[in-house]
Amino acid sequence: MTPISPVFSNISSGISKFRWTNLKTDPVEQRRAQSVDFMRDMPWVRDNAIATALTELNGLIFSTEDLDYLKKMGIEIPFYSGKEAFDFIEKENIRIIFDTPAEAGVHAQYDFYKNIITINKKYKNTTDFAVMLAIAEAILHEAGHAKDKDGYSSIQEELNFLGMNAVAHRAFLKKYTDIFSDSQEPIIKDGVSLYAKLFFDKDENKKALIKRIKEKYGDLPAGDRLHPPGKIARSAKRTIVDNTLYCYFL
Repeated sequence: MTPISPVFSNISSGISKFRWTNLKTDPVEQRRAQSVDFMRDMPWVRDNAIATALTELNGLIFSTEDLDYLKKMGIEIPFYSGKEAFDFIEKENIRIIFDTPAEAGVHAQYDFYKNIITINKKYKNTTDFAVMLAIAEAILHEAGHAKDKDGYSSIQEELNFLGMNAVAHRAFLKKYTDIFSDSQEPIIKDGVSLYAKLFFDKDENKKALIKRIKEKYGDLPAGDRLHPPGKIARSAKRTIVDNTLYCYFL
């Protein structure tokens, strides 16, 4: 059975209040400035939704305050900007396709042996820009698993990459304000919005986050050699260990 690395979990709306520095540049002009020459850099990209998602990922800047917040939580993220992830995808020649995932309800997954990120084919040919941003977040998460180069996962690994997703989502909200607010798409409503809420919850004990992680990833090891478990990962560990090679963005 082909190992398929983790795929980050569901998310619903609600972001804690945060002081952002207002951007002076029009978002449309920003997109033009960060446009990618896919014929040169990633000639395999044929789908407009994937091209748009990668372009948006390439221009995504994370808040320094958000990164510091994650670090205090014991979260270590693999990329500190969308461009870092984009450059890694290009360097490692990771393909991104729309296809049927290994299990129903999964939004995205990374296949370690094939070096492919698969996005659920239900989103193929989407013209919804908010969904394209959510696809960018899913790609970001899966690129983190690709960077590990081991095909396995742990609770701490998922926490690290989900925390990165939370910061990325807040960066998109900074850039595009309420673009996600009215969406009923699962990848948004029960995908990219929830973890931003859970990670930046005012509850210092993060009880809701721990509950969610335990439900989704509690059967995984608390940590691994690349991702030593922190307090949240240990709290989210179930008593029965399942050495599965699958984790999903649900």
